[in-house]
Amino acid sequence: MNSLSRIFRVVLWGVVTGGLLSFVRQASSPQMTPGAPPRKSPAANRLHRDPVCGTYVSAEISVKLEQSGHITHFCSSECRERYAQPAARAAGA
Repeated sequence: MNSLSRIFRVVLWGVVTGGLLSFVRQASSPQMTPGAPPRKSPAANRLHRDPVCGTYVSAEISVKLEQSGHITHFCSSECRERYAQPAARAAGA
């Protein structure tokens, strides 16, 4: 009977230790809650430089101008209008 209780204790400690290790792994990994938007990678937060004033702006809030399949990002509609004028474009180049 003594060896049976010893085996039972070893199995019990193995289960407890495995459960604790599993808990620690889950606690240390990033949590994903159901219904929450996925986390963005650092590349998704890339900033674009406004060619008129030099301000850096994210694509989510920028004012965009698409020409020939290329998108240029601006900090404001004023900068986009200045860029679109031929004289301003020649002076900035």
